[in-house]
Amino acid sequence: MDGVLPAGAEAPIPHPVPADLLTGSVSLIVTAHRDGPMLRACLASVAKLNPPPLEVIVAIDGACSKIKEASGNFGFQTLELPEAPGVSATRNAGAAKACGRWLAFLDSDVAVASDHVTRALSALGDTSRTVAAMGSYDDQPAAPGLVSRYRNLLHHFTHQNARRDAQSFWAACGICEAKVFRQVGGFDETYRRPCIEDIALGYKLRGAGHRIALDPSWQIKHLKQWTWHDLVFTDIVRRAIPWTLLLFRENRLDNDLNIDTRSRWSALLVLAALASFGGAFFSPWLLAIPTACLAGAIFLNRRFYQFLARKEGWPLALGAIPLHLFYYLAATIGWVCGHAIFVLERMRRRN
Repeated sequence: MDGVLPAGAEAPIPHPVPADLLTGSVSLIVTAHRDGPMLRACLASVAKLNPPPLEVIVAIDGACSKIKEASGNFGFQTLELPEAPGVSATRNAGAAKACGRWLAFLDSDVAVASDHVTRALSALGDTSRTVAAMGSYDDQPAAPGLVSRYRNLLHHFTHQNARRDAQSFWAACGICEAKVFRQVGGFDETYRRPCIEDIALGYKLRGAGHRIALDPSWQIKHLKQWTWHDLVFTDIVRRAIPWTLLLFRENRLDNDLNIDTRSRWSALLVLAALASFGGAFFSPWLLAIPTACLAGAIFLNRRFYQFLARKEGWPLALGAIPLHLFYYLAATIGWVCGHAIFVLERMRRRN
């Protein structure tokens, strides 16, 4: 996994890492739910870390002897939770077992570069001000196919162009000071399925006055093969609806990551195109309205499509445009559903 950066690319110069931080300070927590090739590849990459972390804890959401065996073959600790309490509770259990000053979290469907520990600490920068940091997927995802290439590269592009002073956290590739993590209560265990539990943690950290850094040069490789069903279900059910609920409950609207101003305008334009499309049945001239709306959404996202064209060629970039427009439609559907749930919750509290 040393080839996280594109071939021939020059690695960004990381922040200097004090020697005392490199010695016995990082507990790496990998959360796993089922055995498989992605988990095996993840563990194999972790076994090659140089310098190694203080400890590697594989926290298992459920009972799985094969995961225990695979982890044991690499000399990693395992923490099995047979009752399968969910991803947040499993991460919290791993964090409770950890001994390091810093908790580095890792999903089981990624692979890391050999210098992952150094880059994790480097991403923190000034640790007197910063208690957590997160990285990015690289621009060479493992899975083939239009849906997988589009979805993984969208995540890479989003993090590469996000604010360095982050408002949220990312558990797929994130590090947090253990003391502060425990002070804010860790991950919200009401989130049993992977969704926005790490975003919620980031909001708690920021609400407590702490700084979170995003270092785009700290990269991991995503191994997941996306399907069309995964795309629809994840974007609506596991992302848009719970994130909308969280935003309303927190009474906030950040201008960053997937909810920046450009994304909001893009979603509105896609919704307007859909709402005005019926007018074309009454007059062909009215087809100009949805066409203009979609053209506006495409124009707003031109940098992303140009990035895809540079990486994968124009055929994939053009093929990704309908997927990206649907992504904004899914976000809008999720926002409407999340808002409706929030209103119903508020009405029940009043009654």
